Amino acid sequence: MALLVWPRWGFPHVPRRSPGPGCRPRPWSLALLWPAIPALVGTGPIVGQDPQGFSPRVIERRAETREVGGVTVSVASLSDAEAHQLVGFDLARANIQPVWVRVRNSDDSRYYIPPITIDNDYFSPLEVAWQGHRFLDPTGNARLDARLRGLDLPESVDPGGTISGYVFTNRDEGIKYADVELVAPGRRRVRRLSFLTRVPGLRTDFQRVNWEHLLKPGRMTALTEAQLKTWLESLPCCTLGGDRRTPADPLNIVLIGPAEAVFPPLARRGWHVTQTLSAESIWQTITSSLFGHRYRYAPVSPLYVFGRPQDLALQKGRGDVNQRNHMRLWLAPVTVSGTPVWVGQISRDIGVRLTRKTITTHKIDPSVDETRWYLMQDLYFSEGLERFGFVTGVGAAPPERPRFNYTGDPYETDGLRAVLWMSAKPVSYHRVATQWPPPRGPAPGTRRLSP
Repeated sequence: MALLVWPRWGFPHVPRRSPGPGCRPRPWSLALLWPAIPALVGTGPIVGQDPQGFSPRVIERRAETREVGGVTVSVASLSDAEAHQLVGFDLARANIQPVWVRVRNSDDSRYYIPPITIDNDYFSPLEVAWQGHRFLDPTGNARLDARLRGLDLPESVDPGGTISGYVFTNRDEGIKYADVELVAPGRRRVRRLSFLTRVPGLRTDFQRVNWEHLLKPGRMTALTEAQLKTWLESLPCCTLGGDRRTPADPLNIVLIGPAEAVFPPLARRGWHVTQTLSAESIWQTITSSLFGHRYRYAPVSPLYVFGRPQDLALQKGRGDVNQRNHMRLWLAPVTVSGTPVWVGQISRDIGVRLTRKTITTHKIDPSVDETRWYLMQDLYFSEGLERFGFVTGVGAAPPERPRFNYTGDPYETDGLRAVLWMSAKPVSYHRVATQWPPPRGPAPGTRRLSP
């Protein structure tokens, strides 16, 4: 419509009355309309044909694979470019992301695969096809409909069978969480597998970490639970700021479990990875703050523990970048009963302000214990928490004598660290056990949490 109206108001010499019968259109009018003609009549590139440049093998090689009870499931999330190649048009503008799923069934039951467990608001194939429809191109639109139907994940897999296809989900960047459930009606069998798949494109903190080096044999010290408690209480009170000398935010959380137990429960509750700090991500942070845009992957500044910046940063945003819960995690150089230990810091951002040290920074909620309690609630209701406890180490800072972080924000705390044992299998919140009760009376939330 803009192309049709613009010449009338943009060129004073154009007559304001409609041309009479037999009048030929002016050449400049056709020139302006020419770019729109392919989209209207379908003479441009044909969508719905076999995708050019798309390689299923690349997707399969990147897939994460899990096996349970005779069923093997592989999952991979497509980048924006791969999704475009798959369907022949831009899916990112519609906030749609295909997730490839393959199921091999070596069990003796037929399993149904409800895509609603992967994304509660998934898109149907023809709903996706509609995004690529063009005016006056019924043949091309029909081909696109047929292609999208062919990409859909089948509803079930028979004993001894293998199926594969795509579930069209809401778009994520960096990391995609997918919870795949397979149900055998009448057999009382449910196979549940959780996946965290990487999505190429977004540069995130965790991608710069050499995880194989950190987990290298000989770099980890095996501890008993009693030894772990002593080790946790011997840690410094706080992270270090950008100068690697000044105390920053308190180390107030510890997560115990492998990655497949720690991160899916967080993803289920809306926690996202963060983008690496760069000129681009800083600019996006500023514009999000000024104009109230949501920025799900806003970066966090580096803080230091064990001589290195955080291995992983996660955030749970609200309406814009000014308000979010965020935490930084470091893989500790110890294990307990062979299980990894993650030491971390969590706080709640309530605004953005300028600072001499980091140009811009978030203003934190002074009550860091409340944010610790928020995380415990999230893990409770994600059914990912097996047991919890508290250890000393941070040091108390009452409201009348707060401490200050690296950028000068005051904070208050009871001085305890929450220690959270994670479970890869669902644990109903009323079955969560307590361990290591607070040494000086109940910490915030403890009385409510105790059975």
